[in-house]
Amino acid sequence: MRVRAICNAEESEFPFRIGSRENGCWAYSLEGRELILFEWKNYWLDADNAENVVIPGLPKSEIEKYPPADNVFEFIFKNYIGKSRLIIDFQDGSRMEFPVTVLSEKLAMMKGILNVTEEYVPVLIDTFNKFAEKLTGDISRMSLALNFSIESPTVFTVEEGDEPVNELFAYHYFKYNRDRIPEAFETVMNRIKRKLVLEEGLLDLHDVDEVNLDMLVSILHHPEYLVKARDRVLIAKYLKGHTPTKVLGYRRYETEDTPENRFVKYFLNLLIEWSQRVLDTSMLNNNRDGEAEFIEFLNELEFIATNPLWDEVGEMTLFPYSSRILLKGDGYRDLLQLYREFTAYIPFFSELQRAIDNKDIATLYEYWVFFRLVEKLGEILSLKRSKIYVNLTGELSDKGNVYAEFENGWRLYYNRKLTPKRWSYTVSLRPDFSLFNGNPDSLNSEVELIGVFDAKFKLDIVGLNSEDIEEFDEYGADFERTANYETWAKLEDIYKMHTYKDALGCKFAVAIYPGINSIFWKSSKENVENFTLMDLLDEYGVKLTGIGYISFNLLNN
Repeated sequence: MRVRAICNAEESEFPFRIGSRENGCWAYSLEGRELILFEWKNYWLDADNAENVVIPGLPKSEIEKYPPADNVFEFIFKNYIGKSRLIIDFQDGSRMEFPVTVLSEKLAMMKGILNVTEEYVPVLIDTFNKFAEKLTGDISRMSLALNFSIESPTVFTVEEGDEPVNELFAYHYFKYNRDRIPEAFETVMNRIKRKLVLEEGLLDLHDVDEVNLDMLVSILHHPEYLVKARDRVLIAKYLKGHTPTKVLGYRRYETEDTPENRFVKYFLNLLIEWSQRVLDTSMLNNNRDGEAEFIEFLNELEFIATNPLWDEVGEMTLFPYSSRILLKGDGYRDLLQLYREFTAYIPFFSELQRAIDNKDIATLYEYWVFFRLVEKLGEILSLKRSKIYVNLTGELSDKGNVYAEFENGWRLYYNRKLTPKRWSYTVSLRPDFSLFNGNPDSLNSEVELIGVFDAKFKLDIVGLNSEDIEEFDEYGADFERTANYETWAKLEDIYKMHTYKDALGCKFAVAIYPGINSIFWKSSKENVENFTLMDLLDEYGVKLTGIGYISFNLLNN
């Protein structure tokens, strides 16, 4: 792995100069092709004749031109570790794009590196990749073990794509619709719709259904088809003893090659393709029963595809959205609904796939915490059969479209917006995870918000020393980023937990982070150190009220 410092370098492998306004060097080149940058560092970039700089994920307001130079830009990655891109638009209309990996001093702290220099960058890259792989591996393992319910709305208004989001969604979709999919195809094949075709052309005389003027004229135009009549044929009387072998005529017949059946065939092949893609991944390697069930499902689909009736059906070129058969026909309407669910835009899985592709550590950690919370709460509440409901609402709505429900009726919502009057007495708040003792959309006044959790991938924290805590307000964010203490939840997040608890009137608000320590401040102003979720609540209800932070460290998971 060849890494070279390029801070303030006049010549580098890139057609621009880059540097950091921080002390030390914070810009590197990996193999001469990829930029290695760090979060929370103020960068300047100087590119001749540059018109604009775009970094996906960074708002335009975070990328500024540096006056008076028109070709110098400044930017900073805040609270982001992962993959990105640097896009430069030049004045001549050309564009250049460069891959970027954003690292953090947090990764150095995890490896005991106090001063990041060029020699340690490969170590941080390796740590970053292993951390991302561990997160995605755990997310896959935990999500496969949980039951998902893919619920669709009564009216479909969600955005549709050409194919599903990823293999993880496809797996849960197939698992949830294990019986529904084959049944819909069987119904279509048993009640397949055909269309009557009237075909015009030169036909054998015995295939002609009726005699008309066009047919008689065609005999005169095609004398090459006239032959001596051996038998007594009435028409030979008028053709000097000849009879035509072919005439222009019309033939009526039924065919399965309809737009609706082309859609059915297309969807069948799409399901087979994605079933195979799921099996080709390592998702089911440690789940023999799940793999066997999935192979059986794939075999069913392939058996349906071998039916001879599909031989006559052509390839779909236009989607027959307005077809009454597709909207109303038995089996067809079920397959249309299944297709819409399969290709719907689902933020929960879409954002997860984006985070996996970009190795967005903070977002991956948030998903990991959600699945981990569902597992842990199920164990604590002595309710093993929890289920995660994903409602296809098209986007994260105020009601929240993803939640885990436990057997006792409690629900853990992912990213639910808690609005004023109903839940908050001030402004709308959106904690990462909200725990209710029932359905918050019901009119039941006994449904309460029990508590909230917030996932925070933050390691550069202060210690327990009270003097350090007091100094936090004086030194602010710089103190947070540079202090080399034991890993504790950031004080700003502790303040936020106070905000949640007070504004929402819940019993507890807890920040979850990948550190090594946990502490809870009870409403009685007593501290509970090294506390766990089992100290917080049990199957009978909440045991502690107050705010705190708890360690969910996947490296020790």
